[in-house]
Amino acid sequence: MKKVLKFSLITALLLLSLWQLGGFHFLAYRFMFVPDYDQSYAAEFPATYSPRLVQMKTTVIAENLNIPWEVVALPDGRFLVTERPGQVLILDQGRIKTITPVLHLGEGGLLGMSLHPDFGQNPYVYLYYTYRQGLHIYNRVSRFIFSSDRLVDEQILMDQIPGSVVHNGGRIKFGPDQCLYITTGDALNKASAQDISSMAGKILRIHADGSIPEDNPFPGSPVFSYGHRNPQGLAWHPVTGALYSSEHGPLRQDEINLISGGQNYGWPIVSCAEGPGKFQDPVLCYADFTLAPSGMSFIPSPGHPREGHLLVAGLRGNMLMYIILDQTGKPMHQIPLLQDHGRLRTVVFHHGFLYVATNNRDGRGQPHDHSDILIKVELIYHNGD
Repeated sequence: MKKVLKFSLITALLLLSLWQLGGFHFLAYRFMFVPDYDQSYAAEFPATYSPRLVQMKTTVIAENLNIPWEVVALPDGRFLVTERPGQVLILDQGRIKTITPVLHLGEGGLLGMSLHPDFGQNPYVYLYYTYRQGLHIYNRVSRFIFSSDRLVDEQILMDQIPGSVVHNGGRIKFGPDQCLYITTGDALNKASAQDISSMAGKILRIHADGSIPEDNPFPGSPVFSYGHRNPQGLAWHPVTGALYSSEHGPLRQDEINLISGGQNYGWPIVSCAEGPGKFQDPVLCYADFTLAPSGMSFIPSPGHPREGHLLVAGLRGNMLMYIILDQTGKPMHQIPLLQDHGRLRTVVFHHGFLYVATNNRDGRGQPHDHSDILIKVELIYHNGD
């Protein structure tokens, strides 16, 4: 009897410890979230992707960052940065907020960030982060008041978005329509991406106060598009206003998608390859190597105002992909840049320069001295391009 009680007690303690570490998600992290840095991927990249010559002048403006996920410029020229373990910082000033509910496990943690479109009148900072509630892992979107260089008065806008050790999505940005767009991953539940009643595997769209726009494609629902696996980037074409998103595929098959409201992008039924007519095909599919695209940003097109020049940060691809789109929004050329800085999480265009954050301390990279860093990039074009 004593042996049974002792065994039961030990088992209970082990189960309690496992639950405190994240339960199933902890086991998934130990077996799935392994380093995937592979120098050979850069060598595999086709040379034919470089039809135009672009050079860069780079300057490291911040070092020793702790897995930076998003970079946002304040109106006064300073930068806010989210660090995945749960900190928000102002560059050259230090951490201004620790989001205590954040669960930093695998790919989860403090992820996306955006400012209110009229920040001068409404000084709100929006954050997307992972948290645990009981036995479940979720993501949420909250807004904070930015006051005296502090984030205060959290208001939860979107709650209980399915989360997991991987596939949390996490990018949030305001569009030209003043609505907030939110990317969510399938949270390791593939079927949820096709379920309109689930917020997993979607791009969501809400008003700045968290209410649902009346012109959303599904009445009363924040769902804007569905059939996504793990979208991590959002950017709007500066001329056409078209929305593009980057998405992680299974074993390569990463996508750049042109997003339309109410459309189905196929996951898990199809990925990259053309499928039945009811699914939207990507404008770009990376089937010959793994880019693992994350943050993205458009920049003005030098000498070609109707073209779109889209920059996409690549994690496993270890590069910044420069994509030139024609006037119809289809890709014409691609140029790999910044291939000597490891994993790149996001790219932001601000006042004529690019700002690129590395993610070599995220558990899948090879940290270097002073990792992670924020790089300021000036692009230099040749032959009028």
